[in-house]
Amino acid sequence: MEFKVFDRKSLDLKMWDKLVSNGTFFHTHQWADICSEGLGHSAHSLFLTGVKNGKIIIGMPAIITKKMGFKSFYSMPYGTYGEVVLEKEVSELQRDIFNTHLIKYLKNNCFSRIAITDFEGKLAKISEPFLSSSSVFTHIIHLDKKDKHNPPDKKINGHIKTGLKADTNEIIVKSREHLDAFYQLYLLTGKRHEQRKPLYSKRFFRAILDVLNGSNMLHWNALMEDAIMIGSCINFIYRDTLFNWQTVSDYSKRHLKPNHVLLSHAIDLAIEKGIKKVNLGASPVYAHSLIDYKERWGGIRVNYDSYVSDSWPRRLFRK
Repeated sequence: MEFKVFDRKSLDLKMWDKLVSNGTFFHTHQWADICSEGLGHSAHSLFLTGVKNGKIIIGMPAIITKKMGFKSFYSMPYGTYGEVVLEKEVSELQRDIFNTHLIKYLKNNCFSRIAITDFEGKLAKISEPFLSSSSVFTHIIHLDKKDKHNPPDKKINGHIKTGLKADTNEIIVKSREHLDAFYQLYLLTGKRHEQRKPLYSKRFFRAILDVLNGSNMLHWNALMEDAIMIGSCINFIYRDTLFNWQTVSDYSKRHLKPNHVLLSHAIDLAIEKGIKKVNLGASPVYAHSLIDYKERWGGIRVNYDSYVSDSWPRRLFRK
């Protein structure tokens, strides 16, 4: 097996698509395109691979950024999943050989920051002093494809019923006008949670529309009252999972229950499509109300590993 690194232009997309049919949405070249475009000119995507007989049998996507002289490696950005993806016939020995090449690559390129989110534990045997690991968690709702999902908490069901009775209507976000309204809600939501600055730029969300609009990998719905957007929810669909990735709303309209209605409709869509689980996303350990909210929907906590390395100049300047 040969270790090869491809840029986006040189990557065989059909071969990569076949490989990541064993992975998650965040391993796809579409998500890599969104990240590289959404993060701007300082970012580009790379695909680290193990190639045997001209076929990619192991792979890891990555986004490389450069800012003020600091070069960073993310697989993938914002804590989205980027662990190693394997063809089904790949042996543990081949995986370990790939991981050895991966560590060598990371060391040789002198990245000031390295961040790898290992959802499936493919890097579990790596023990390198420069990579510190920590446990993070998401919440996953397991679905029965035959039945409507009934959250175990009666209050959630009551909120859904209240929201469905309200004089609102649901739309699919498709246009730049919709995007502008969404981003205003995103800024309002961030301010409510005391974010010092937005994590995502409008450019990043525009990249989602540009890359995925009209595809079966995106369900971006919004709730409207009198033609004004009061809530919106971005969902990515891939294989057997719907990723409930970003939810925003106008807090002054909370009595209309936009978050409950939008998530309920997304779950209904997942069941209709035969999807087996809804991933509600990671939560900070201190976000007790958010964790409780996800568990009241029926979300079950799932732990996974995050690997991070920051060089001492990076720690010094905190870039």
